[in-house]
Amino acid sequence: MTRLPLLHGVGGTYDEAIIFGGIAVLLIALGFLFWKASKGKDERRKKRKARRKR
Repeated sequence: MTRLPLLHGVGGTYDEAIIFGGIAVLLIALGFLFWKASKGKDERRKKRKARRKR
């Protein structure tokens, strides 16, 4: 089986897996933070609408 090292074998056999895994973890974390922020924004919007209706 041939391997295609992105970093020319600098990080060993699994250098690509480490890089792509790190990118995937970063994207998942950013997605979670974005989701959490949008959920908080929706809750603040609902509270504001409830105050206006009184």
